Amino acid sequence: MKLKFTRKTWYFFLLAAAAMSMLGGFAVLGGMDFSGLELIVFCITGIAVLFLAAQKGAPAKDKRSYTLVFVLLMLSKLAAGGWAGDLCSALVWPGLLAIEYGHGRPVQRPLQLVCISEALRLLFWLLTKYAGMSALAFWTNIMFVLLACARGWAALVLYKTQEETL
Repeated sequence: MKLKFTRKTWYFFLLAAAAMSMLGGFAVLGGMDFSGLELIVFCITGIAVLFLAAQKGAPAKDKRSYTLVFVLLMLSKLAAGGWAGDLCSALVWPGLLAIEYGHGRPVQRPLQLVCISEALRLLFWLLTKYAGMSALAFWTNIMFVLLACARGWAALVLYKTQEETL
């Protein structure tokens, strides 16, 4: 039996990553620590983006764009302790969705919501972490959950609009 991986497969991986991120966000709001889930989310997102970049028959421009998103994802972990890692992390999903929007996929609204959610979460996180405004920690966690939901919506739209190829 030969497995066939299509774009829909990688979109499902993105959907699973968003779902795990939501689970982790709800756990944090409930007072539990599910930080290990974020590493799994990172790995699944990286696999999906890397295989989207390596897909046969894709234009070279798309391969470069997906590779840049993958590099941003890797840089977000390499600079994990600083603001540069936070910034790289905030650019991954908007970059990925912008590539898909450029292909004519109907992800304009999810892209806008992800961009706004990423910007607000990043702002709250930077204010909490670097400006000492610890009172914003709860709102940062709320923004993380909303961001995970926005990512899930975007991944679901990508998954559902992808045509099944046999």
